[in-house]
Amino acid sequence: MLATSDEEQLTHACAEQRAILTFNVGDFVVLHNQYATNGKEHWGIVLSSRESIGILLHRILRLLNSVTAEELKNQPRWLNEFD
Repeated sequence: MLATSDEEQLTHACAEQRAILTFNVGDFVVLHNQYATNGKEHWGIVLSSRESIGILLHRILRLLNSVTAEELKNQPRWLNEFD
């Protein structure tokens, strides 16, 4: 799905009831705000700075062990907070 737009990627994640992880912070914050304004739901947008794969995996595992799907739903969350 690398060639699809940000909106298409989020729509696909929603259809699959999945959160999405992105380094594209600016565009996905805008999408989150549009969803909130329009009363649309998403399963979470996890925002991150670019890091080594080891750091990303560490943070993703901490997120998965700390936050329920329900807590992540309709929320933008910074992966960096799970350091």
